[in-house]
Amino acid sequence: MVIGREGKLDSMEKNWASAGAKFVVVYGSHKCGKTAVLSEFVEGKRGVFFSAQKLNSFMNLRLFEKAVSEFSGEEEEFPTWKVAFKRIADFAKEERFLLAIDDFSDLVFEDKNILKDFRNAFENEWRNSNIFVVAGCGRVFFTENEIIAENSAAALRRPVIYKLEELDYFDSAKLLPKGIPAIDKMKYYCCLGGVPEYLRLVQEGMSFEENIRRIFLEKGAPLFDEPPMIFLDELREPEFYNSILFALAKGSQRINEIVAETGESSTKVNKYLLTLLQMQIVSRDIPFGEENKSSRKGVYTISSKALAFWFRFVLPNRADIARGKSVLENFGEEIDKYISGKLYEQVCMQYMLRKNKQGMLPFLSPVIAGYWSSLKEYSDAKLVAANQRNRQILFAEYRRNFTEPGEQLLARLRKNDKLFTEYWERFDMLFSIEAFPREIRNLENMKLKLVDIEGLYR
Repeated sequence: MVIGREGKLDSMEKNWASAGAKFVVVYGSHKCGKTAVLSEFVEGKRGVFFSAQKLNSFMNLRLFEKAVSEFSGEEEEFPTWKVAFKRIADFAKEERFLLAIDDFSDLVFEDKNILKDFRNAFENEWRNSNIFVVAGCGRVFFTENEIIAENSAAALRRPVIYKLEELDYFDSAKLLPKGIPAIDKMKYYCCLGGVPEYLRLVQEGMSFEENIRRIFLEKGAPLFDEPPMIFLDELREPEFYNSILFALAKGSQRINEIVAETGESSTKVNKYLLTLLQMQIVSRDIPFGEENKSSRKGVYTISSKALAFWFRFVLPNRADIARGKSVLENFGEEIDKYISGKLYEQVCMQYMLRKNKQGMLPFLSPVIAGYWSSLKEYSDAKLVAANQRNRQILFAEYRRNFTEPGEQLLARLRKNDKLFTEYWERFDMLFSIEAFPREIRNLENMKLKLVDIEGLYR
């Protein structure tokens, strides 16, 4: 069973059941589970499954020959990819035939002529056949601009597109060993993100600290070197990109802060930051109610949690780790501080998105976003869900704990009434890592929802 991808697999099966030639693209960042999805989908289907390797075109063609030969039962020989694709047409004349190519973007990235031959096959030999091509792609920027963009060669067949995002906090927990407490589930998610392969590194019977040290913070650890190599493998001049990501991991949020931290010019920072945004390695967040292009309150963050953790904790300690020294002596305190702010906010937002999809918020909300009135308030932002048509709005706060007296809490929440006064029906939600005191728990009603760390996983 592939966790968190059930809807996409169901949709792919429906497309498989339909007639005519189809081109399906399953893409996302490295390690997000593309191979697992393809492997699940091809099970029991008539076809060829080919996994492209980081080899040149000639050697990949030899491997493709072998895969096709195993299907046909004959000794296949393909002098060119054009001949290979033409041969595939023979298998799809009548019956449904599946051609699954994993790491397709790597294959055509190294040799653009393969993409041209692929396009020509769809335009000619495959046009009226029953072929079903599914391509797994890991180069997000290249895939979006060269393979599925409207003006790209491969997009002439109007591909069916499935983008695999990292799993959210809830589905990520399903990949962890059983019996892990809720607080550690969240910690693992904040450090490893929703990357299935990374989550499966967590070993049963070890504490959270032992696991994270073993995964990241020891010489020879699985993720001691990997995150930047995986996410930045498409880029030249990695030192500049690393510098920007290191600045973001240390707390820089705006262009001028990144410029000051890196010592690079604003022109250069803008250029490289734009590439990171296009590759979806970095995201730009704006407050609720602001227009994306014009907002001056936008802030930049690293999208991948594993990458953010690496730049925050591994990079500055890399030399010591390589020498076998123990780092982060105050590990528990450092991690608690690390997850209690924006990472916890992201988990809370994902909870709201899940409940909204399930129809379990007070109203259906087309938009859920953070809100901060100024950049000074960004670290203590609120979350907002709103339905403009019905004039309904919900404000959510997230904290490690709520210890203030109940009356004082209610008075503070009512200050939200001064915000977005065009919304008439108003609700509140409180998220707490620690359990709520009884006095505050007794305040819960139809207008005020309380969610502690255990409630996040119910």
